[in-house]
Amino acid sequence: MSVRYPYEGDSHYATIIMLPYREDIWINSGKDAWDAIYQMALVITRYEKLILLAMPKIYEEAKNKFNLENVIILPIEYNDAWARDICPIYLLDDKKTVAINFDFNAWGGQIDGLYKDYSLDVLVKEKINSFLKINSKKIPFILEGGSINTNGEGVLLTTEACLLSKGRNPKYTKEEIENILKEKLCQKEIIWLPHGIVDDETNEHVDNMAVFLDNKTILLAWSDNGLQHEYSKSALEILEAKGYIVIKMPVPSPDLLITNDEASKIVINTDAKNRLVGTKMAASYVNFYQGKNYILLPQFGCKEDELAYKILNDFYKGKKEICRISSRAILVSGGNIHCITMQIPKGENL
Repeated sequence: MSVRYPYEGDSHYATIIMLPYREDIWINSGKDAWDAIYQMALVITRYEKLILLAMPKIYEEAKNKFNLENVIILPIEYNDAWARDICPIYLLDDKKTVAINFDFNAWGGQIDGLYKDYSLDVLVKEKINSFLKINSKKIPFILEGGSINTNGEGVLLTTEACLLSKGRNPKYTKEEIENILKEKLCQKEIIWLPHGIVDDETNEHVDNMAVFLDNKTILLAWSDNGLQHEYSKSALEILEAKGYIVIKMPVPSPDLLITNDEASKIVINTDAKNRLVGTKMAASYVNFYQGKNYILLPQFGCKEDELAYKILNDFYKGKKEICRISSRAILVSGGNIHCITMQIPKGENL
């Protein structure tokens, strides 16, 4: 028997997306983001199943909006809609899909978590696994899917800024954390990048910073100036020293800031991080989602949009359909396309 953490760009059984609904995190209680998700759904459902999680109070509305072939809508309660970090991480065990359930504390718990109550989020993993009827294993360790990226051949990318943050697993040393990742996710090597994207409120998730395009090529978020240049330059040196081919993906310029119109459509309270006018958003084209035959690429309405498309299209040379998704309505809430998706690899049991 062999256990493997598959590459995201391999075959999927399905993609999970959790529909946003909170008025204190999302513009218009998430309805603007629903439009972006609908565009994503049109692509995903041409290739695989789409499992949408919907709070019971939005279930009927979700059924009407996403009345598409290949869509399954599950009424499940959750605190917020970040599937990448709330849902299980799926592995293949002897070619069967299995789930690893790490703990979740809203990116930092009482120290620097992004919302106070995540009691519903921690129950989501088992509800999905029960629906899928697959085996799962609970790991008492805080880990979000957005904080790691694998090439599917035993090499995993992560950032020190995130995994060594005080709000996650402060009792563990870096070496102990590395050993946990290797053991639980069946990895041979962990590549630690010092930082991710400047002002990324998840303590700099790697999925905003660097992602495998294949087993030896890594797409790296890049800026030619400022603190982001220093972060990206140090990552480049580490990756090239290990023999990887690195393709630079520019971050949007100038900085993308929350507008007055956007902020006015989000409720301010003390339950979650406030989305205030002028806040710099951690925009990154690296935060795309992919299946075997497609890529969902964030677009922000800036000059780098076209270049980001060209970079990925030139690399894959038609092997994957590069689909551009206007995702600013997701970005305002703190994440992007990769953050709201989670792949379920295709196993013999699914």
